[in-house]
Amino acid sequence: MVTLAPSIPSKRSGDTSSNNILRLGKPFRFVVLILVGAFFIVPIASSAKFSLQGNNGAYTISAYTQLFHTSDFWASLFLSLKVAIGTVFLTLLLLIPTVIWVHVKQPRLKRIFESVSLLPLVIPSVVVTLGVITSFHNLPNIIYGTPVILALEYVVLALPYSYRTFDSAVQSIDIKTLVDAGQSLGAGWIKLLLWALVPNLRAGILGASILTFAFSVGEFAVASLLSFNTFPVFLVLIGRTAASQAVALSLIALVFTWIPLAFVMIAFSGRSTRNRGATLNTAEVDA
Repeated sequence: MVTLAPSIPSKRSGDTSSNNILRLGKPFRFVVLILVGAFFIVPIASSAKFSLQGNNGAYTISAYTQLFHTSDFWASLFLSLKVAIGTVFLTLLLLIPTVIWVHVKQPRLKRIFESVSLLPLVIPSVVVTLGVITSFHNLPNIIYGTPVILALEYVVLALPYSYRTFDSAVQSIDIKTLVDAGQSLGAGWIKLLLWALVPNLRAGILGASILTFAFSVGEFAVASLLSFNTFPVFLVLIGRTAASQAVALSLIALVFTWIPLAFVMIAFSGRSTRNRGATLNTAEVDA
C-alpha cells in the first residue's frame, strides 16, 4: 500500500523576501540609523543654535542666563515637578493594587478595565477640564484651589500610558503562581506586594512612572484652563515676547525628559548584562 504525502512548501522558499532584506548587511542598517538619527538630531541642533545666537549673530548664553535669573521660571519649574511627582505617586497607589487584583481575582474584568483606561484618549482633555470645573467646584479649597486638582486630573489623563505599561509587565510574569506561593507560606497581601510582586514588576512600575512624569511635566491645556502657571504655560507666555528664550526653555524641557529615560536605559541594560552573564556561568557549570 502506497500513501502519497502532500507536498509541504519549504519555509525557506517562502521567506526569500525577508532574507533578501536581512542580507543587505551593515551598510544598509548604518544608512537607516543615520537617517533616523538625523531626523531627530537636526531639529534639536538647529533649536540649540538659534537659542545661542544673539542679535548680532554672535553666540551667547544670554537666553539661558536671563531665564535662570527669572523668578517665574523657577516657580513654574518647581510647580510642574511637584505636580508630576504627586501624579506619579497617586498613579502607582491606584494602579498597582488594582491591576494585580484584576489579574488575580477578576480576570474577566480585564477587557473592561482596558476599555476604561483608553477613555482619556477619546475624550478631549478640554472637555475633561470643563467637566471638572463645573461639577466639582464644591470641593474643599485644599483640593479645588490648589495644584492637587491638577495632579488628580493628570492621573486620569495619563491612564492610557501608565495602565498599558504596567499591565504588560504584569502579563509577563506568572503572577498567580507568585501569589499562591506567598500565601502558602503565610504571607499577607501587603508582604506579597512588597516582597514578591513589586520586585518582579520593577520594570513596569518604572516605565509607568516615567511616562506619567513626562506627561505631567509637558501638559499645557489643563493647566492653562485651570490658571496654573506650570512650566509649559510659562513656555507659551515667554514665547510671545522672546523667541530665543522659548526655544531655550524647550531644550531644557527635553533635558528634563531625557535624564530619567537615560537613567532607565542604563540601569536596565546593566541589569540585563549581569543576568546574561549569570546565565552563561550557570550553563558552563552545568556543562
